[in-house]
Amino acid sequence: MDAAPQVERAAGSRDEAARILRLAGPVMVAYLGTISMGTVDMKMAGTISPAALGAVALGHMWSIASAIIAWGAARALDPVVAQAHGAGDVRAAGLGLTRGLAMAALLGVPIVALYAAAGPALRLLGQPEALVGTAAAYCRTLILGLPAILAFAVVRNFLQALGIVRPATYAILLANVGNAALNWVLMFGKLGFPALGVVGSALSTSLNQWLMLGSLVFFARRSLFAYWPGWAGAFERAPLARLSKLGLTLGFQFGFEVWAFHAAGFMMGRLGAVPFAAHAIAINLATISFMIPSGIGAASATRVGHLVGAELPWRRAAWTSIGLGAAVMAVPTASFVLAARPFASFYSSDAAVIAAAVSILPLAGAFQLFDGVQAVAFGVLRGAGDTRLPVAANVVGYWLLGLPAGGVLAFSLGWGARGVWSGLVIGLAAVAALLVARVVQLGRRRVGRLAI
Repeated sequence: MDAAPQVERAAGSRDEAARILRLAGPVMVAYLGTISMGTVDMKMAGTISPAALGAVALGHMWSIASAIIAWGAARALDPVVAQAHGAGDVRAAGLGLTRGLAMAALLGVPIVALYAAAGPALRLLGQPEALVGTAAAYCRTLILGLPAILAFAVVRNFLQALGIVRPATYAILLANVGNAALNWVLMFGKLGFPALGVVGSALSTSLNQWLMLGSLVFFARRSLFAYWPGWAGAFERAPLARLSKLGLTLGFQFGFEVWAFHAAGFMMGRLGAVPFAAHAIAINLATISFMIPSGIGAASATRVGHLVGAELPWRRAAWTSIGLGAAVMAVPTASFVLAARPFASFYSSDAAVIAAAVSILPLAGAFQLFDGVQAVAFGVLRGAGDTRLPVAANVVGYWLLGLPAGGVLAFSLGWGARGVWSGLVIGLAAVAALLVARVVQLGRRRVGRLAI
């Protein structure tokens, strides 16, 4: 697979939209494929029992909360590699890959400790004791696949920053097939294997994370070979420190957003196992729909980064992307309102869980438009190398506004699960407004290339 073509100036908004959608399409499929692995895990666990569904959801939530900084840090390659590519600097782009892998290795150490500490941590957070033990075993098993998924995130973001998106899509689709098959074998004890239940799901995930990494490297071997500079310079202290600083800024931005939804999940856990299971359904559906603007956001980061690196105008690409992000979310917004019960019934046959999910899915639909705008606006800012304000926006929107409002509505005013989700809507609207305002401000001045 060859390197991405030279950067082109857009002829108009329609031309720019077509270019962004061509780039975003495979990314959306890859992101949806990543999420669908968790969806399949939840669906298959739900056939065992509501407790198994809750344990998988709780363990999955803790594993993401623990690793989110490293996953977000891999997005540092978006501006660094995309801008280097736009400037025609092949060596700088290749060093972004090797230094990204070095950064991921360093960040992996504390994640292992957090996975191992899942049991005590979840108890400290007041989660249902009936779920904690199994969820902790799920997290410990995921340690086996951690090096692979961190390396995969770096390689995928490197290729994506070059505009090479299909190899990751192929790798993730292959892993989805492998995950479903291994879940069937390991969770339910087929083909002579013992029935491992929830732990079998985690083991399947770990093995398929290695499959994802191996297949990605295989499918993208030509591009990786063309840019690979060797390990010399990968651990050079000053540039690695600068990349890590940028990565940690992006990681915390991503983390504050995801942790906000996890904090909402912990609030739901305090309401009981049934509200938590309903929340798991709603958040999984919202996450699936979020992959669409997230793909557009990734495409906008690549496109804007290429234009900034090539010293070409980038504002048309930015606003076209944001408009697309808002437009595509109209479909999930309507779907969550009009088809709440069929969606809930897909995940569980338990009447109480379905009823609880139906009560909150319209609220999940309400924030879809805000989610589309903020995801793409963040992609634009990332491509331009502007990373600090998004962190502040997430702290203000989610942690100072959304979560406190959700807590008051849920517990003080007695709204329960609907109160928690109403707070999320408030927080997301605030974040979207702040990020769009930052794009407006950034568009009024010259943006230079990042130097690592």
